[in-house]
Amino acid sequence: MARDRPALSVIGGGLGAGKTTLIAGLLSRPDIAQTGVVVNEFGAFGVDDLLISAAAPKTSVALLQNGCVCCRPGNDLSEAVRKMIAAADAPLRRILVETSGVADLSAVIARIGADHALRALVRLDAAVAVVDATAPDDARPEHLASADRIVLTKTDLVSSAVADQLRRRLAGMNSTAPLFDAAALPPADDLFNAGLIDSRTGAIQPNRWLRAIGTIHVHDEDAIRSWVIEFAPLRWTALSEQIARMSRAAGTALLRLKGIVADRDDPRPLAIQMVRDQIYRPVRLAPEAGGGISRIVIIARAPAAPAIEAFAARLGAAQIHERD
Repeated sequence: MARDRPALSVIGGGLGAGKTTLIAGLLSRPDIAQTGVVVNEFGAFGVDDLLISAAAPKTSVALLQNGCVCCRPGNDLSEAVRKMIAAADAPLRRILVETSGVADLSAVIARIGADHALRALVRLDAAVAVVDATAPDDARPEHLASADRIVLTKTDLVSSAVADQLRRRLAGMNSTAPLFDAAALPPADDLFNAGLIDSRTGAIQPNRWLRAIGTIHVHDEDAIRSWVIEFAPLRWTALSEQIARMSRAAGTALLRLKGIVADRDDPRPLAIQMVRDQIYRPVRLAPEAGGGISRIVIIARAPAAPAIEAFAARLGAAQIHERD
């Protein structure tokens, strides 16, 4: 069953943002037992994996060197995860992937989506963006927009006024992602547990996963925004064709797509997900999920706006909200 597989979460952030310190701190807590960690180092020599192993000697740690996991050839990540699961003394409940400081969060998630061997081993959970309070402008807009969770680190090194101002700024950029302080983290199941399946109960949590309420508006030279599209039930074959058409038109400007859609030919709605150009296999939900309304959330850069608006028009959307 899907809920029996480890939940894989991706933790991204710039060089020196505090990803390793965050993971080491989490691993010292009892509520994150049965966790494995994969560290992706851009260079040929790993340091972060040694720090994590020193902080939590009983934790399974794997190192991927020489390149970002999002663009390196082969299936090193799935092989590392397979070996980690096979060697574990007890079933792993969670696997954390610490990206290199130069990797794009959505690119890593897309790579995971394209790796069918890996998807058979794990279920994708949370994308976590780590932001350094002492260097907030170093946070990549793509990280902030694509994140299911945002963690602010090093708040003890800035004034309380500066930290509060930064929290408000981050909430304004992506209010769909809960914001946590690394100095006072909640239980692991609150920090993570953003997937379609609730890690604690095994129940489907479509609304929490979809994050259809809130705004994403990250300013950079090519602003990232989000749209929520609502429409009447459609045949899945027709909808999938329209999604593919929109994706081709949006190109690399499309970052993420999630949806709970009502299928005209089946009382069970579908949970759909797409990260960049990688489409995940749809999941059938209980008939009562979604309330009979199709709702798709899209996160993309501004150049994708015409493709997204044309997509909504072809669906006969009752509502399309650009989340400015």
